Amino acid sequence: MSIHRFNLEGSGLTRVLGELEARIMEAVWRLGMPTGKELCAALSPGSHYKTVLTVANRLVEKGLLSREPAGVRAFRYRAVESREAFLERVSATVASGLMGDFGAQALAQLVNAAEAVDPAYLDELERLVRERKRAV
Repeated sequence: MSIHRFNLEGSGLTRVLGELEARIMEAVWRLGMPTGKELCAALSPGSHYKTVLTVANRLVEKGLLSREPAGVRAFRYRAVESREAFLERVSATVASGLMGDFGAQALAQLVNAAEAVDPAYLDELERLVRERKRAV
């Protein structure tokens, strides 16, 4: 799956997925291989079964979920990759795009954001820079 959108006002997965898509992905990662009914029940009492299935099937079309038969007219959904692998891939794509488009300004903002959020991120950034320099 390639990223086709980035929502600056979103948070978490809703930056790159729709609201319901993000909730479905989180539920599938948490549950493992839920059926459509199990998925719907895990989302919220007011979730509409057909809407959840429609969005889950779109996630199958996008290559984020796979599905396999689970009885008559039912499917089990499974994430194609782990949550960690997905986040790593999305982060790499976003970072690569930012660096390609904005270069030093993007890098400066990443450093400033790390400072504002958690000083430990700067230690991690220094470690990663040292590793990268050794590899080159």
